[in-house]
Amino acid sequence: MKAAYRQWHEALSTEFFGAEHALRSAVLYVDDEIERQLAEGQGIGTSLAQAVADEFNWSDLERPLFSRVQSEVVQWENDGSKGPPPSLPVLALSVLAATRMVSSGGMLRSNFYGRWTQLFGEQPSGYRANKLKKAFLDVAAMWEQLDTWLDEAGGLYGTSTVSTDDYYWKIGYPISQALIRGSDRQILTRFFATTRLRPGNRNGVSGRELLRRLRVWTAGRDRHLSPRLMHELANAVDAGETLITSLLKRLADDWDGTLHEPEREHRRRALGLRLMVADRGSRLEWLAETVEALPETEVGIPGGRAFRLREEYGGVYDGLETLHPSPQQLAHGVRLEGHALVLEWAPQEVILLRMHPHLGEWVSTEYFEPGEQHWILAADSAVGEVRAMVNALGGRTVRQVPAPVPGWKLFKGVRAVNGSAFARTLDRGGVHAHVLEPQIRQYAELSGGLRIASEYRAGAGVAGHFLRGGAPDLLLPASEAADGRVEVVLDGCTENLRADPRVPFPLCLVPLEEGAHRVGTAESSQVFTLHDGLHEALPPGTGTLGYSCDGTARCELSDAEDPEQAIRGAYTPEGIRLPRTELVRRTVLEAVLIDHYGGVRKVKQQTVPAWMESRLPEDALGPCLEVEVPAGYVWLVYRTAARWSVRPLAAAADIPAPAPSAGDFAWAYAVLSAAERSQDPAWLGYVEAADAIAGRQGA
Repeated sequence: MKAAYRQWHEALSTEFFGAEHALRSAVLYVDDEIERQLAEGQGIGTSLAQAVADEFNWSDLERPLFSRVQSEVVQWENDGSKGPPPSLPVLALSVLAATRMVSSGGMLRSNFYGRWTQLFGEQPSGYRANKLKKAFLDVAAMWEQLDTWLDEAGGLYGTSTVSTDDYYWKIGYPISQALIRGSDRQILTRFFATTRLRPGNRNGVSGRELLRRLRVWTAGRDRHLSPRLMHELANAVDAGETLITSLLKRLADDWDGTLHEPEREHRRRALGLRLMVADRGSRLEWLAETVEALPETEVGIPGGRAFRLREEYGGVYDGLETLHPSPQQLAHGVRLEGHALVLEWAPQEVILLRMHPHLGEWVSTEYFEPGEQHWILAADSAVGEVRAMVNALGGRTVRQVPAPVPGWKLFKGVRAVNGSAFARTLDRGGVHAHVLEPQIRQYAELSGGLRIASEYRAGAGVAGHFLRGGAPDLLLPASEAADGRVEVVLDGCTENLRADPRVPFPLCLVPLEEGAHRVGTAESSQVFTLHDGLHEALPPGTGTLGYSCDGTARCELSDAEDPEQAIRGAYTPEGIRLPRTELVRRTVLEAVLIDHYGGVRKVKQQTVPAWMESRLPEDALGPCLEVEVPAGYVWLVYRTAARWSVRPLAAAADIPAPAPSAGDFAWAYAVLSAAERSQDPAWLGYVEAADAIAGRQGA
């Protein structure tokens, strides 16, 4: 490799895959401005295009054009893939070509290869231009290699956002990086927060649903996203997995719940505010959901009042009761900032609300749930369209009343019970039709129904228990088939349904017997049970021993008569195997379970709910907690205030030899944390394997 190429490789490696990028989304965005800044900052006198062109093999027609770079990549792999691959300047140059994809100079916006050959000063129809175009198949392979390397590094150099789709294929890789500028990343973290996405996208929001929400978030307002990204949002098709949906999904899956603020050393957590209509519609309040690991914090209006937030029941903070929502805040938004947390409300003319499962009040939500009851809060400017829209749904009459804030109206009892009318209303569209849009699902789900009880057996895979004749509705995923049909499986019987995925299918129309039923698609299904009624007395199998309870449970176990209030156990037949558990002291600060093939599972200490603490005596809470140990995990590594320790979870003869992969860095870190805490031969074998992984990483 020539000196200029190596300089560019070092500059790009430091800029995009340095230590500060660990566990963050890695986007290799290079445009003309960034190329100039990197060249000036690193003192590189050769352009990126010239540095790459100097490595071309034009002389030997039997060898690939990128054969020199490919040879360096092979050597890099043989040396253990240390640092970013040598192909980085080639990949960065392909992104530079993608950022120049505009309709100008006789080229269409879609002409990637024209911009690619133009970078090297070649004529579009010449021999060299054709060879450059054909050689891009090797560049696509380099992109796939970069994606694999980032994934195998476990986030050490960042998490990959390299994506493509069937339409773009080879050129989709650089285009996926050109869609998201640095400023876009900062704005998208605000979008993730305001749409109340959870870190790591724990709820599994699909890329198509994220695209729908982003279109709503940007509709009618300049969010300062780049023109290229806005063009992709406007022109992305609504069916199938596209480049933009795949990219949004990867960014959401990698989002850690913090704002991208390069000017700040400390990354702040962020979440969207909710609006709550309380006391049967007579009062408005701001509602902030709790953020993990922040039970208490402080936020304030910039240059104004400060509010102390404390975690309360229902997964929400208290402390915002004195901040009354005003017409100005609803119309223009409100932002509360603190050292550790930012809460934001994005302004909107029409607000959809649904009953909160814990608070019993109407709270703003991101999507409409067919079959469920909703309220809609609408500004006076949107009342006419909202009234026509909800009246078109049919069913019971919707009530319109004055809202508890001037200039707004409240629509109560909005519900879609007529599937045909609901579909027609959505298809008719309108400025505010997005309020009635259901969530775009990837998997089948169950909704509604006459529920008797939620599932009480942890890990049993049962969605709930319903009264026979009141089975839940089936929410179908969006169809990818040309005819719009979805293959539904009910208790082993398959049927192709041509149904609107926005409208739930009523399972109550299917005659089902009492007992368990499985329904869904080949990719996802759920189990529910139907019952003819409830037991009037204690259910069969309830234990006769218990703890008498008159407000507070007693500590002594005693015989419990049927009429007596008591906390009872249940009789467990001998055929049932209880899960494997391990005791961990509550003073442990950090604990993980590890297996022999590189798996690490974090042990989380569950907090005792306030309602339980008030009913149990103080000495009922022991010094230890039970941790369920899944099959395959053989060591417990934990840290107290004094030191790390390790504990075997099986007999020495039953602990298999370690077999982690070369990229299991988290596993190696966990083992090495307690490397010297045991001289057990089985443990020393794990330490030796961890040392080998750490040596490769350090090298």
